[in-house]
Amino acid sequence: MSKNTIVFEGGIDNIRTLADNSVRVSLGTPELTPETVGNMYGMLKQPGYVVISTMPISQKQLDAVEGATVDREFENKTPSQRMRNVLYVLWEQQQPKETSPEGTTTYVDFDLFYKRKMTELINFIKNKLS
Repeated sequence: MSKNTIVFEGGIDNIRTLADNSVRVSLGTPELTPETVGNMYGMLKQPGYVVISTMPISQKQLDAVEGATVDREFENKTPSQRMRNVLYVLWEQQQPKETSPEGTTTYVDFDLFYKRKMTELINFIKNKLS
């Protein structure tokens, strides 16, 4: 099996809907080998595909999965859709906050964060124009 494919026993522990209507799925596993865990860390934050089956996966099926190739660079998304997705991940990681004049702290919602970041990017590019 190549380093591009990891197979392990496990199941879905939790499903959560996110603000952008995507879904976060948490998996639970029995104890894994150090090699499998190391391969997982090697794939951290990389786009990929998931196969879940309640039946054992045959070698023929594994070979078919490993043999499949997909052009991941564009994934049928427009550049603006890709930018929005990247900014959403940034927003998720930063969880930006604002303090109001009254002193209360609230989280900045994604739409406001997106508009501010896009304005920053637009201004950055405009400043490069002669």
